[in-house]
Amino acid sequence: MSEKPFTVKSFYDHLSKKKLMGTKCKGCKAYVAPPRPLCPKCGSKNIEWARLSGKGKLEAFTVIYVPPTALVGKIPYAVGIVKLEEGPRITGRLLGIDAEKPEKFNVGMKVEAAFVEEASKVILAFKPC
Repeated sequence: MSEKPFTVKSFYDHLSKKKLMGTKCKGCKAYVAPPRPLCPKCGSKNIEWARLSGKGKLEAFTVIYVPPTALVGKIPYAVGIVKLEEGPRITGRLLGIDAEKPEKFNVGMKVEAAFVEEASKVILAFKPC
């Protein structure tokens, strides 16, 4: 799908086009996101880019009250670990639920990818679906 190298920079280049991309091992069929130059499951270098659905389940989350400088005006906000339908786990900001009411977040809830433009770049986020 792409001739880009299997790097985090390439991952963010795809995000800038609002595409969630990972790698797929041609041998064991494992998906990885963000990409790596070899399969962590079997060690193969025989991998290819794969577009990921962006759908998954929330596995864990936290609410941030002490943010990096760029997010000072946006506290509190929530970040979660999502297990994608294809298998890999990935981190992203959580949208669509009030971070001041973390009881509204449920581990296991279904989420889908959202792409947020912030400070002239696109970041990965997830919202309930």
